Amino acid sequence: MFWSVLAAATDGKHGNVTSKVMRKLKTTIIVLLLLILQNSFGQENIITGKVVDSQLKELPMAIILCGSKIIDTTDFNGNFKFKLTSEIKNITIRFIGFDSEEINIKENCNVIEVVLLESGTYDFVSLKTAERKRIRRRNKLLPKLYAEAYQKKIFINEKPCW
Repeated sequence: MFWSVLAAATDGKHGNVTSKVMRKLKTTIIVLLLLILQNSFGQENIITGKVVDSQLKELPMAIILCGSKIIDTTDFNGNFKFKLTSEIKNITIRFIGFDSEEINIKENCNVIEVVLLESGTYDFVSLKTAERKRIRRRNKLLPKLYAEAYQKKIFINEKPCW
């Protein structure tokens, strides 16, 4: 087809391609190249991960949310996998009896590994004091649990990338 267009556009005397056809040809080639480039750079990003508890046991059927929309649940081995779309900037992972974990997804982070801590109750203290104790407990336990999960080859990363 290309050659037939080129032959039809040539001047019989000199074999030159008319400028209109040449411009159309250039435009078509540029559009095709742009479409090919867009397709190669527009690859979809898949996020995978694992959810475990403080005993490093898998948490099956944990819920992964974006806002109030459920985007995935973990399988019986605590693993999940979902396609990252432009509207997903952060996710929340929830499981009954555990503190939820909010995660801001970074560009270079395709594997999200999470340790959920059992939710505790603090009797006879204010909400502010209970939250402070929860954060202190979380900051003390999580680095150790991540390192242990990495050593036992439960997690791929030694530290969370999020």
